[in-house]
Amino acid sequence: MKNYLKSAILSLFLLTLAFYAQAQTSQDSAKVVSVDKFEKLMNKKKNTLLDIRTPEEMKEGYISGAENLDFLAEDFSEKIETLDKSKTYLLYCRSGKRTAKAGAAMKAAGFKHVIMLDGGITAWKNEGKPIKD
Repeated sequence: MKNYLKSAILSLFLLTLAFYAQAQTSQDSAKVVSVDKFEKLMNKKKNTLLDIRTPEEMKEGYISGAENLDFLAEDFSEKIETLDKSKTYLLYCRSGKRTAKAGAAMKAAGFKHVIMLDGGITAWKNEGKPIKD
């Protein structure tokens, strides 16, 4: 009986821990949206569009209205600290990998509303959406 009670308590504890970890993960991670949803969110004036690729990559084409905030720059963490954490930021890179890392860094720094373009500018172009040169 003792072993059964210990197993039940341990199982309950692990289940509670798993639910808590899942809740934290979804709360701490940035939201990933489709090209169409991202485009709709861009049309809201209160949202800020950030291209987190390098300046050289941005010269190859970018989404109109995007500001450059190079994730690979040494001072990326310092630069995000100068941003208003209460605003909504729309992030994209080339394919989405850097965006995921940048989004996680921003959420860890206290940003509440970080939204990432699924597939990056590559997906944007594949959907036939316009870019600026």
